[in-house]
Amino acid sequence: MGNKERLQLILVFKGALIRKMLPGLTVATLLTSALVFIHLGNTDLQFFNMKISAALPGYMGAALGLLLVFRNSTAYEKWWEARKEVGSLVNTTRNFALCLNAFLPYGHQVKTHLIELLASYVFTLKDHLRDKHTLSYISNLSEKEKKIVEKAEHKPNIIANLMMVHIEDLWKKKEITDLQQFLLIEKINLLIDIQGKCERIKNTPIPMAYGFLLKFFINIYVVILPFSLIGDIGWGCVPLVMLLYYILMSIVVTAEEIEEPFGTDLNDLQLDLISQNIGNNIREIIGHE
Repeated sequence: MGNKERLQLILVFKGALIRKMLPGLTVATLLTSALVFIHLGNTDLQFFNMKISAALPGYMGAALGLLLVFRNSTAYEKWWEARKEVGSLVNTTRNFALCLNAFLPYGHQVKTHLIELLASYVFTLKDHLRDKHTLSYISNLSEKEKKIVEKAEHKPNIIANLMMVHIEDLWKKKEITDLQQFLLIEKINLLIDIQGKCERIKNTPIPMAYGFLLKFFINIYVVILPFSLIGDIGWGCVPLVMLLYYILMSIVVTAEEIEEPFGTDLNDLQLDLISQNIGNNIREIIGHE
């Protein structure tokens, strides 16, 4: 990625963050501006004592830091675990293709068809993890198989089952040995294990209480902070509060994105590209375009 593309990506990401935080940022800015105006302006409200000890925001900041570390680390742990499982998916599909290429002769019809089933499995798994039900990736299957997949509630499972059926048929026809059958079925079992782990990551959200508590704490913090600084820096409280709110909420918003790693946000895994690369790799292994 060149510097220009990297800069464009950063600007797009920053713009997306600002759009998500704009309502809260606006409220915090207006509230802080009103407090400074009351304190410094010639108003009848100047009698209101707006100063507090700087120790209170300090203690709150320490607690807030612990919450932010926990929130960010748990979200990143989900993202990293998902990345490891996607990496295992890449390796398992390549191993499956290598075994097929070694066990069956070049140009074997079933070998080619199994590769197309494998590619379809990867793409349907990607859509399954995104709660999509597109069928554009099963075009290379037989009409009978297409109908079976179209009717299925859990399409990746059905495609894996179709691969099992073809492997069993090869074994019955004695085109592969018992050991070869075992090795191929083992690869499909690994695919199902990866699928199950990805589903667990997707369907296990971080408890809502943590996110709610953290956002509530941030809002309370940026409201209290001006009371300890307003006598020293006056209107300087406004840009300071804006900056702090932006930094703190950026961490929260980024954590919310990466805790759902199979989506299409900027920080999510590039499943479209990875799926395309898997399809290209496994077809290249068997010498089929």
